[in-house]
Amino acid sequence: MNPKMPAKAQPVPAYLSAEWPPFEQNLVAVLAQLEEDQYLILSVKRSDRFVQFAGQGSFGMRAETTSNSYLPKSELLNGEQIEALQASGWLSPTGAPVEAIPERDPDGSPNFFRDFPQPVPYAAIARLTVSTFAEILRVPHPGFLEYEAFDDNGPLLFPSLGVKVRERKKVIETADSTRQRLLTVLREVTNLPDLEYDKDGDIAIRFGSALVYARVTEDPLLVRLYAPILSGIEVGEALLTRLNDINAHLDFTRFVYRNGAIFGLVDAPAIPFVADHVAQAFRQLCTVADGIDDLLQAEFGGQTAFLEPVTNAYKH
Repeated sequence: MNPKMPAKAQPVPAYLSAEWPPFEQNLVAVLAQLEEDQYLILSVKRSDRFVQFAGQGSFGMRAETTSNSYLPKSELLNGEQIEALQASGWLSPTGAPVEAIPERDPDGSPNFFRDFPQPVPYAAIARLTVSTFAEILRVPHPGFLEYEAFDDNGPLLFPSLGVKVRERKKVIETADSTRQRLLTVLREVTNLPDLEYDKDGDIAIRFGSALVYARVTEDPLLVRLYAPILSGIEVGEALLTRLNDINAHLDFTRFVYRNGAIFGLVDAPAIPFVADHVAQAFRQLCTVADGIDDLLQAEFGGQTAFLEPVTNAYKH
């Protein structure tokens, strides 16, 4: 069978809506249109339950459906539903959100997930999706679903799906709201529910030998993450060349020399505030800062960051 041709949908049980098979056929056609680095998320209206798809080009397609890690208490999956997801072919989450991240677990996920290699079996993915919504999550009709789709260039529209586009409420960011969102993200990432700002407006978190700070700047409105690496060193061509070489190989973190010290620094935009981006930048700064201080000290001398005892220790 040509995987890009819509296949005839399988009949659904009598107690389910007759609209599911046509929706399934529509989904087959839409999934076949997803290109590399394009994403489609089908979610239940006014709910955190979803099934999402990521086009991965020559590597095929990944599909995920939400685990209890992302569901409020009122929507938690029960044991019967979890067993049904596993029986239908979904792989169980490989760790908590702070553990099953690409940097630590590139082949896993904090959600239930499946990877489909080329040629992508679009009909089988659509059948699994409909079964998940209709038979396991007990969504009575595809009209209870909405979708969003996007790539790096912005939103994508698939009217042939026949369901409503999800409209997110516009959030007006202020310094105070950004501080609260930053605190929430870092509490989740570090699994430190008691994390708080200090009197200087910083959140201080120890990661190995590094001490990483997070704060919100107001003009412009940014999330700033920084870590003191070395102090008491003199600037020279060799040092600046080394820092430039390090910076060239990093996506977020930059190392700068200022007033006799080296700092690791990340500035993340707060408009819009994207929690995943902030979390990823924080993880990278922690990991890099923890490993590079001793390396640079061996090359250029100086003192590593003096770590006073801190309550907030991000375990790894």
